Amino acid sequence: MANATQGHMTLPVEVGQEEVVLDLYKRWQADALRDSDGTTMPDSLAEQDCDIYSVLCIVRADQAYAKAHPEYLHRKYLSSFPMTAMTNELVIKPLEGYCSEKYELDNNSDPKRHWEVRNRTTGDVVSVDQWDFDAESGTVIVRECTPYHEYTASVMVRQVWDSVSMYNALTNGWTGDKIRSLDPYHPECRAHLKRYFAQWLEDHPNTSVVRFTTFAFLFVIDANEQNQDIYRDWTGYGETVSPEALDDFEKEYGYRLTPEDFVDAGYYNGTYKVPSKRYLDWMAFIQKFVADFAGELVGMAHAAGKKAAMFQGDHWIGTEPFLPSYQEIGIDINVGAVEDGVALRRLTDSAGDQVKEARFYPYFFPDVFREGNNPVTESMSNWVKIRRAMLHKPLDRIGYGGYLSLANKFPHFIDHVTQISDEFGTYRQNSAGTESAKIGGKVAVLNAWGLARSWLQNQAQDQRFYVPPRPDVMELVGNNPLECLAGLPFDVEFISFEDILANGIADDIKVIINTGDANSAWSGGEYWGNPQIVTALREFVGKGGGLLGICDPSAHLQNGRFFQLGDVLGLEKETSLTMGRVAQPVQLDGEHYLAQCLTGEEDFGNLSYVYSQAHDMSVIASQGQHLAMTARQYGEGRSVYLGNLPFSMTNARLLQHVLVWLSKSENESYAWLSDSALVDACYYPATEKATVVNYSSEPQQLQVTDKSGEKQTITLEGYEWRWMDA
Repeated sequence: MANATQGHMTLPVEVGQEEVVLDLYKRWQADALRDSDGTTMPDSLAEQDCDIYSVLCIVRADQAYAKAHPEYLHRKYLSSFPMTAMTNELVIKPLEGYCSEKYELDNNSDPKRHWEVRNRTTGDVVSVDQWDFDAESGTVIVRECTPYHEYTASVMVRQVWDSVSMYNALTNGWTGDKIRSLDPYHPECRAHLKRYFAQWLEDHPNTSVVRFTTFAFLFVIDANEQNQDIYRDWTGYGETVSPEALDDFEKEYGYRLTPEDFVDAGYYNGTYKVPSKRYLDWMAFIQKFVADFAGELVGMAHAAGKKAAMFQGDHWIGTEPFLPSYQEIGIDINVGAVEDGVALRRLTDSAGDQVKEARFYPYFFPDVFREGNNPVTESMSNWVKIRRAMLHKPLDRIGYGGYLSLANKFPHFIDHVTQISDEFGTYRQNSAGTESAKIGGKVAVLNAWGLARSWLQNQAQDQRFYVPPRPDVMELVGNNPLECLAGLPFDVEFISFEDILANGIADDIKVIINTGDANSAWSGGEYWGNPQIVTALREFVGKGGGLLGICDPSAHLQNGRFFQLGDVLGLEKETSLTMGRVAQPVQLDGEHYLAQCLTGEEDFGNLSYVYSQAHDMSVIASQGQHLAMTARQYGEGRSVYLGNLPFSMTNARLLQHVLVWLSKSENESYAWLSDSALVDACYYPATEKATVVNYSSEPQQLQVTDKSGEKQTITLEGYEWRWMDA
C-alpha cells in the first residue's frame, strides 16, 4: 500500500476486486479501505497497513435475535386513511393502503390504552367504549358513528421490513430475507446488542474504524400497497415509539403523549411543519436516550483501540451533529452523504473537532452504474456544487461506497474520480484545513428549527410535483436559496424564533434571511403571530440591520396582514382576500445599486402574487405585475424581497450582491472576490493562498482585486480549479 499519511480517501472494497483495489488505492490517493452494504472485506486487504473501516448497523446486525423477539422491533404509529361513515357503524382496516410486507399490527400494545379513534370531521376523540379491535380480522369496529363524518384509527405497528433493506431489494435487486431492525430502548434488547458488539469487536481485530450507520432509529419512509414511498422524512422521529418509552416519558415529563401527537392528523410531524411543544419534548427525550446508548457503544470501540465514525446518511435521530448532546457521544469521524453544496455545509459546519468526511454520490449501485448510463454526468453535477461550498468551511476527507466491480466497468468514471481526488488533495494542501476569508457581517437564517436543523433543504411546494431522475437523491426545485448561499463567502449561522424570544438578536448578526412557504417551519408559521417576534425584527432592521425575505417571509394571516413584516418590506401578498384593490403599474428603479447587478439571466421562479404597499420602495425586477425583487430603506436599515431563488450560479452571484447591500458593504473593496457569475474566488489568510474555480464546462474570464489592490484578469478552462499565491 502507498504511504497512508499522504492519502485522503476511503475506498470501497469487494471480494474478487483485490487487484482493482490496489490500483485505485494509489490512483485515488486512498489511505483507508471500507466494506459496504452487500460487500465483504477480503482477508488479504483487511490485513493491509492502512485504516480499515468496517460498517456496522447494530440494530440490523443480529437477525436471528430480531426474528426471535418481535416485541423488540421498531414500532411507530400509523393512522388509517380517513373513512366516511355511511351508517351508525364503521369497520376500519387500519393497515389498508399500506405495504403489507413492511408493517404488522403490534400485539404488544393494548389497543384501548395505546391506540385512538378520531372523528376527523369534528376533531374529537371517540370514546374507547364506542369501538373495539377484532384481532382475528385486524379491524377496528366503530359504533355510534355520525353518518357522513370521517373517521380514522391510529394504531401502533411493528416494522417487519427495514426501510434500507426494502430499498435495496426493490431498487438494486437484492434477494434474501427481509431485514428487521431492533429497538434498543428495551433494556433486555440493549444489553443483548452490547454483548453482540463486544463479540463483533473481538471478531474484527483488523478494523481500525467502526463505521456506525444506525445507532438506534432510522429515518422515516412509509410505503403504500404498491411498495411506493408515500411519506419520507430523513429527520423525522416517527420510528422511535414504544409503550415502554411512552410510559417513561410520562414519568419524566409529567404528562402522557397520545397517538395524535405522532400521527399529527396525517402530517406525522414532518420537518417542514412548525414543531409542537409536545413533539419537541419527545425529541429531547429520545435524543437523551440515543446519546447515552451511542456513547456506550463508542466507549466500547475506544476501549478496543478503535475509532468510531457515524454515517449521517442513514442515521440522524438523536445524534444531530449540531446538538450539544452529540459531543457527549465521543464520535471521532463524521461521515456525511454529500450530493451538493448544502449537504457539504451540513457536514462541515457542524461543531466539534470530529474529522469531517464526505461520502460522495453516485453510490456504486446498479441504479446508476448500468449499461447505457454515464455516472460521470451525475458526479460532475454534484462535484461542481460541492467544491464551491468546500471553499468556505474545511473538509478533511472524501470517500465512496458500493460495488467497486460496477464502477470499474466505467473507465471514464475511474479517470474522473482520479481528477476529483487530485483536486481535493491540492485543496487540502493549499487551505491547510482553514477557512477562507469572509465578507460583510454574519448572516443568520431564521426558521422554526434554528441550529438543530442547520443546512437542511427548504423543500417548497414545487418539489411535491417534481419527478427527479433518481428519487433517492433529492433535487430541489422552485426555491433553493441555501444552495446559492452554500458557496458564498459569508459567515452563516441558523437561528430559531425561540432563540430570539429567549436571547434577542445577537449584535454580530448583520443580515437575517427568512425564506420558505407560508405556514412551514422554514418561514415560521404561527411564530409570526407573536408580537415580541415581529417587534424584535422591526427593531433589528430599524436600527441598522438587513432583512432578506424570500418566497413567503413572515407569512401569517393576522390583523389585516399576510406578511407580518410587510411594513419593513413595503409589500403584501394577494391571498384572494384583497382583490378589490386595483393593481398598480410597476415602475422599475434602474438606478438602484442592485439593479446595476442584474445580468438578465436571473431566475425568480414562480409568480409571487406580491404587490407594493409603500411609495418609497424600489422595484428591481418583476414578472409582469408580480414583484420579483424589491429593495427598501427602513429606519437605519434595509430590506430586500425575492419572489423565489432557484439555484443557479447567476442567482448565487445575485444573492451575494444582495447580502453585501443589506450589510451596507457595497462601497467596500474586497480582495479575491470574483466578478464572474460562473467563477468563484477566495483566499485563505492562514496560508496566503488564493483560488479560482470555474463552475462551467466552458472557458471563463474574470477580474479580481488582489490583496495589494491590483486588478488581475484570469482566464480558466472549463471546470478548471486554479491556485496561486494571494
